[in-house]
Amino acid sequence: MGKVVLFGNKSAAREAYNDLAYFSGHEVVGFTVDRGYLDEEVLYALPVVPFDEVVRAFPPPQYQMLIAVGYTSVNRLRAERYAQAKDMGYELISFVSPRATTYPGLQTGDNCRISHNAVIFQDVKIGNDVAIGAGTMIGHDVTIGDHCFLSSGVGLSGGVTVGPYCFMGTNATIRNRIQIGRECVIGAGALVLEDLADRSVCLGTAAELLPISSERLSPP
Repeated sequence: MGKVVLFGNKSAAREAYNDLAYFSGHEVVGFTVDRGYLDEEVLYALPVVPFDEVVRAFPPPQYQMLIAVGYTSVNRLRAERYAQAKDMGYELISFVSPRATTYPGLQTGDNCRISHNAVIFQDVKIGNDVAIGAGTMIGHDVTIGDHCFLSSGVGLSGGVTVGPYCFMGTNATIRNRIQIGRECVIGAGALVLEDLADRSVCLGTAAELLPISSERLSPP
């Protein structure tokens, strides 16, 4: 466990700060962002420094880093900063919530975040720079490629393979033994029952908005 700098200053970074501060042995010592997004110099009473100055302010190997941004540009922004941070010499940490359920032998890369109440079964392989949201269920023998983002409540049945740079929205569900190509976007609530080619986009069925007021509904 060590001293960690977080890349980011929006919701993903704030979530990562609280994860590390309250559920890990790491100490968050500061934040860094691209200079054009430096809209505050202090966050959670910690300094926020431009990314082009982070090595001087928090030099590796004395400090580690976690790239804590979302799925902007189908995860490419996070992947770019991930690569740059490694080139700078930073060790990129991962966070697995103590409230997640994982089986022995779980394989994960670096810069991964596995959130609370996720359940990950046996023989799962997770690549580098993967975010897995709260309450996600990952079945046995699943492989997830680098730079993916799985929102809360996603369900991957056994034997699924997910290519790199994929995004899955809240409560998306993937049937067993499905092959998901790279850079796919699967919307919230979508049910995937067949293989997806690279860069596929799937949307779930939206709820029907009825032309009545809730005042007209009879009590149960």
